[in-house]
Amino acid sequence: MKFLGLMTGCILLSGCATGYQAYTWSGGYKDKVLGEKHYLVEYYGNGTTSIEMLNLFWQTRADELCPNGYDVVDENKGKTDGGIFLGGVTAIDHPWLKAEIQCK
Repeated sequence: MKFLGLMTGCILLSGCATGYQAYTWSGGYKDKVLGEKHYLVEYYGNGTTSIEMLNLFWQTRADELCPNGYDVVDENKGKTDGGIFLGGVTAIDHPWLKAEIQCK
């Protein structure tokens, strides 16, 4: 019975990962035009998004905005406390990546 509960929990958690999408309550990309061919691209993950996936999703959005390539002008990475505490000690972090890019 414990095994069934563990498997159900794993399946439910795997369905919660942020996929590549525009920003919603569960994460995704945001972008802002700063000038001609100049953008601020942001990607927000949730507690189950790995740094590798976050970087891949950010790069995908940057490639969509600048199909001929881009230069990163400024970059900022971090994690936001998700506000969920397990046992009152451990917080679930939500990673994010923000960078200004200039299309070539």
